[in-house]
Amino acid sequence: MPTHSALSRIPMLRLLVPLATGIFLDRVWHVLWAPVVLLGLAIALYVLLIVNSKQPQSRQRLRPWFILPLSFAALSLGWIAAFIHCPPRLSPAQSDGRVLTGRVANLDYTDFSMRLMIDVLDPDLPSCKVMVSTRGCDYTMRTGDLVAWPVHLEEIGNMGNPGEMDYATYLLDTHSIRYHQHLPLTQVKRIGHHPTLQTRMDENRRRLKLMVFNSQLSPVSQAFVTALVLGDSGFIDRATRQEFAAAGIAHVLALSGLHVGIIALIIWWLLFPLDYMGLRKVRLVLTLCAIVLFTLFTGMSHSAVRATVMTGMAFASFILYRRSVALNALALAALLILVFSPSSLYNVGFQLSFVSVAALLVFTRLPQSLEIGLGGWAGRLTSAVLASLVAMLATMALTAYYFHTVSVLSVLTNLLVLPVLPVLMVLGALFLLVTAAGMHWPALDWAIDTLYRYIHGVATAVGRIPMGHFQGVYVSMWGVLASFVIMALIAAWLYRRRYAYLLGAGIVLVLALAHSLWIDAQTPKRGVIIFNAFSSTPILYYNDGMGYVWTPDDEETDSTAFFQYYAGFLARHRISRLNFVSAGDTLNLNDAWIRPPYALLMGRRLMAVGSGPWRHMKAAQRLTLEDIVVTKRYHGTAATLQRLYDFQRLILSGVHYDISPLRHECDSLGITYYDLGKGALNFIETEKANDAPDNQ
Repeated sequence: MPTHSALSRIPMLRLLVPLATGIFLDRVWHVLWAPVVLLGLAIALYVLLIVNSKQPQSRQRLRPWFILPLSFAALSLGWIAAFIHCPPRLSPAQSDGRVLTGRVANLDYTDFSMRLMIDVLDPDLPSCKVMVSTRGCDYTMRTGDLVAWPVHLEEIGNMGNPGEMDYATYLLDTHSIRYHQHLPLTQVKRIGHHPTLQTRMDENRRRLKLMVFNSQLSPVSQAFVTALVLGDSGFIDRATRQEFAAAGIAHVLALSGLHVGIIALIIWWLLFPLDYMGLRKVRLVLTLCAIVLFTLFTGMSHSAVRATVMTGMAFASFILYRRSVALNALALAALLILVFSPSSLYNVGFQLSFVSVAALLVFTRLPQSLEIGLGGWAGRLTSAVLASLVAMLATMALTAYYFHTVSVLSVLTNLLVLPVLPVLMVLGALFLLVTAAGMHWPALDWAIDTLYRYIHGVATAVGRIPMGHFQGVYVSMWGVLASFVIMALIAAWLYRRRYAYLLGAGIVLVLALAHSLWIDAQTPKRGVIIFNAFSSTPILYYNDGMGYVWTPDDEETDSTAFFQYYAGFLARHRISRLNFVSAGDTLNLNDAWIRPPYALLMGRRLMAVGSGPWRHMKAAQRLTLEDIVVTKRYHGTAATLQRLYDFQRLILSGVHYDISPLRHECDSLGITYYDLGKGALNFIETEKANDAPDNQ
């Protein structure tokens, strides 16, 4: 009797792996003819195998080879799906100098502006979505509104800072947006209203949000209920997010499979009378319909879709009397998401969700392997601790790679928080029903506020425990891949009991640590970098883990925001502490001196011109400088600077600032300049390249 491998029980994995590979290949080689040729090759190979397997002996001999055309077909399907879903590039005639019409698919408000995600409806343009931000807000605008505006679209780009978030790729992968535009609100004209099913759901969700925020709940509880029940975590403030992340429970702020599972359990419990009527299958179907509607209504996040598909497969197996393999259901969920949204492969939420659940399913034998035979509450508690530990270890490398932070006490926090989360979700749903009916129950408000204060108190207390979490952790992509290989080898040892797998895991761990040490040795410990930022032009001098930040335009710098924006660079260079130098301060170190608007850093004499005190400082003779940093607040000319100072180079800011007149003037006067719009300027890297290039 032939033996079957463990992977043979997960047939969907045979499709998922080549499909994901095809999506990745489209990112490397964005063409259509290659996957079409590959699909034709798969069909030809399948026909060839069918023709040559008419006899029983040949069929048995060729049976293993049928995986090849199947894999080729799945690879080409992923490649074609990624090509089709990739937003098209527009020609200059399509993206400039005309009036476009579109439907508002999503909108967000800030204090003084509004951001619209608009589906373009012009028949002569390919189907695409663009992002439009306005100066000013129109609070009467709704999703589903038809709008027209004079178009001057620009392709979204990054700021060019090292270690920064790839914002352009994020919008491309998450929202399928390649172009954006910023214009006054008066130029956006509403010409009608034509909602779709999704915009109707968004509008209903917006009404529920307004009811929540007009209620008598505390503001922090309002934001938490909106995230927990309606799936919108945009109202959670930055401080709360950081506290929950430090405690290892940031996942409760975003709609996930945990929330879908709680909804399924609640609906299942409410429908218990159907069991007494002999309608258990009807109970299953109604529960599944409820969680499908919940997933659609809350925006179809990746983790919610994954949980819904897995629940549906489990229910279907019970109804059809079939055996269900959880890993196979997980692979099917990933397959469906990637077919209809190929860019989800690069989404951090998708990766964290599927990695954590896959690890939990693979390591279900861990309690038996450790010979833990506890029963009752002790057994449940042990299983919960092990499950939290497995999920934490499985996602630790990914969390460090994306967020540069690791919480080692997330197991404790989850044990304290997760038991009350279902109660809070039930109370939140009841609160929405009561509020929609025009009633107010003070006791319900008190209960929700009390439970939220408990959850927030636990997160705050755990986050303050020394060594409970680590910030500024740097892990490369190779480190993430190494962690997955180690987990796979440990899982193989768990099921096969061959110590060669443990030896292999140890070797991979040693190689990963050696690679990390090599990266650390290759990273400069001292240098100066001038960032390309939105509000100002921050200058950072760092030396042996200590950083000093000078913002020339005298703007107050938010230290938390600075750590967040440049977390990748700070983690890579092991910068754990920052000092901020303001206009009236003087920094005097052995190897650095800053006294705004002047600085002596890395042997280079700098000066910053903008809105700072440079205008009021005069000298008897022209000062000799290496660099003059021209910030976004400078409204003079290059000729003025050339008359007042003797300098080698101008450094021009580049975000939301039209520096083309200064560039043209520098070219005409023969002044060397560096445009920060092309990326941050690092003095260490510049010196290695024989100083900065000429006019750029």
